[in-house]
Amino acid sequence: MDCVENSAGCCSYQDSLAEAGCSGLIRLDTELVIISLDESAGRLTGIPPETLLGQSITQVADLGNLSTLMKSGISFSNQVMLLGTRRIACDYVPLVEEDRIVGGVLSLLRVLPADDVASADELNEIIRSPSAFLNFDYDGIIIVDRNGIVVMVNQAFAKVLNSTPQAMIGKHVDQVYLNSQPSHMPVLMETGKPEIGITHYFNGKQVYASRFPLIKDGKVIGSMGKIIFKDIREVPLIAKQLQTAPETRRLNRNLTGNEALFKYDVNSIVGQSSRMVELKETILRVAQKNSNVLLRGESGTGKELFAHAIHSASSRRYAPFVKVNCAAIPEHLLESELFGYAEGAFTGAIKGGQIGKFEQAHTGTIFLDEVGDMPLYMQAKILRVLQEKELTPLGSTTPKTVDARVVAATNSNLEQLVKEGKFREDLYYRLNVVAISIPALRERMEDIFSITKNFIDLFNAEFELEVAGLDAETLDIFRQYTWPGNIRELRNVIESAFNVVVGPLITRAHLPDLLSRLFPPVGMETEAASIQGIEKFIRASLGTKEIGRIMDDFERALIREAIESCRGNKLQAAQLLGISRQGLYKKLHKYADEGSDTD
Repeated sequence: MDCVENSAGCCSYQDSLAEAGCSGLIRLDTELVIISLDESAGRLTGIPPETLLGQSITQVADLGNLSTLMKSGISFSNQVMLLGTRRIACDYVPLVEEDRIVGGVLSLLRVLPADDVASADELNEIIRSPSAFLNFDYDGIIIVDRNGIVVMVNQAFAKVLNSTPQAMIGKHVDQVYLNSQPSHMPVLMETGKPEIGITHYFNGKQVYASRFPLIKDGKVIGSMGKIIFKDIREVPLIAKQLQTAPETRRLNRNLTGNEALFKYDVNSIVGQSSRMVELKETILRVAQKNSNVLLRGESGTGKELFAHAIHSASSRRYAPFVKVNCAAIPEHLLESELFGYAEGAFTGAIKGGQIGKFEQAHTGTIFLDEVGDMPLYMQAKILRVLQEKELTPLGSTTPKTVDARVVAATNSNLEQLVKEGKFREDLYYRLNVVAISIPALRERMEDIFSITKNFIDLFNAEFELEVAGLDAETLDIFRQYTWPGNIRELRNVIESAFNVVVGPLITRAHLPDLLSRLFPPVGMETEAASIQGIEKFIRASLGTKEIGRIMDDFERALIREAIESCRGNKLQAAQLLGISRQGLYKKLHKYADEGSDTD
């Protein structure tokens, strides 16, 4: 069945639905657009399948707050969808591939009688409504009905149990809490009293959570649990961060006020190419450990962004993230910047002394950018900090203990520097515990479109413009150029264009002269060759097919070429063809029925 193609997780779910007597399946993409559906789903909705294809499920049905839950990757069971005068009971599970939500399956179970207003619907109405308690900024959430059956759970909650929402939905809460403390939600529904800020053991992990009864008309109809912190150790880290807040720092002259939490996380890294998806997954795995990390990549690839992402995904995320550019600080100031100094250490020293970057990063992360440019004498001092976890400020004889994770970055060939005696071999091995290579932009050109769109959205807000994107010629130039300056250069080109752009699209005329001259406009002879190719196609078809078939073949070829040029992105292909995404899906469905391999 085409609604579950290429997804083993979905196939297993389909089997379980078949056993339960599921009546119809609808496959959705990440924006809840209907990709495919079976005949049973069409009968239950009362709408022809070809009419539904390409439409968002929210356009044809009233889902209430359920649509928000679906986009958030929430699984739910036996909830009510309103479609015209029909009330349809349905289940939903997201499709997840390598920790990424790639769509979902909406299972239509049955049409409910018009007079069916069973008490179970009371809980459904609460879930469907945009209630204040349904705040999905938390790490995990679960809802059970009055009988303790799981009716809603998100991916984050299931992950704590090393499970999946599909495995939890429809089961009693005690059945899904494997290797964990028994759930207290059934007891809570008897007392009707919320439990705020309690600790609970899930699969060997001690979490910080809250539990609430769901009450309607004075009657408990269910219960909800929220995981606030997946690791109880995060609580003292937050307390420490509050202690070092600006108001507190003014009372403590030992702190400089330069500490900073992370600006970005892994979601800030734009790009869905296979190389970048794999790299993001690596970062999330590495972040959980405390080993030092060495980021390698050309200038402009975004090494600092990746350092922030590692810090934000680690258990140190509530402690400071401190960055140091080893190449930008004068050599005679580098030691005092990194290790701080005592009062009177040198002429001009601040009264009371100054703490260094390593001490500022205590319990957090220090980012050493351009570490290959660090002088040799300084490398020896850094090595001692990494080995002994202690430092001695300038002018002091008292060592201080520091616990800072080091993320270093370089665009230099450290191995060659070691051979030349310009970089200490022992420090190299201390830093190079985990090495992550960030690809140059030319090595992931399939991400050009999404990165460009991200910068256009950024500069639209900054310049208060409404630029829609690049025209076809400019996009082609972007894809042919090798971008020696990487992401930094691409950002520069987009910003330059925003200063001169007129109209909704960035064109060749808005690009820097150097880039425009590298790719001159296509000559008339190329255009003539294209026209000759079309004429050859027409001559070969005349007399062998009727005009409608010839037009279908030509349209099929255009669609195939558009999808290939957009590397499979159907939204971009639809824009390139000048039609709606819904229109493109209808055409793909039409040619799929005719046996075409366009899709």
